Amino acid sequence: MKTLQFYIISTVLIFFNSCGIAQNNTFEKQAENMLLEYYTKHFQVWGIPSLPSDVRYEKLDSLMQKYCTSKLINEAKEAFENVGVDFLTNDLIGNLNENLKVERDTINENDYIVSFVSDIATYIDAPGEQTKKQVTVYVTVIKEGDCYKIDSVR
Repeated sequence: MKTLQFYIISTVLIFFNSCGIAQNNTFEKQAENMLLEYYTKHFQVWGIPSLPSDVRYEKLDSLMQKYCTSKLINEAKEAFENVGVDFLTNDLIGNLNENLKVERDTINENDYIVSFVSDIATYIDAPGEQTKKQVTVYVTVIKEGDCYKIDSVR
């Protein structure tokens, strides 16, 4: 009888443990897909040189409304108004052909590392020349209702 109870309890624990792992993997995959989608669209908006700046910022604001929490939107707008920096991209716009990558940060739960290569205009050493720079942005993703959103950037 004790063997049967042990077997049932073990089976139930294994079942619940595997459910938790499956939910975590689902969250991770959906968060990664959301980040790839956001950054791809963000870079595409910047990739249209003929786009008037008011239309560009309207499109970027629309993306933030969809992919970012209201807390982050307020922080991002304040940073842009006070310092003129888009901290969602470290103020560096990536090249979609080069390594846009999202991976889970193994140190903190719900944190992800977004990295990409950006072409940077250098003016000190060689005015007007482009160099490539690896950019890394650390973001935290949360689930709001049915949506995954960027909650913070560091």
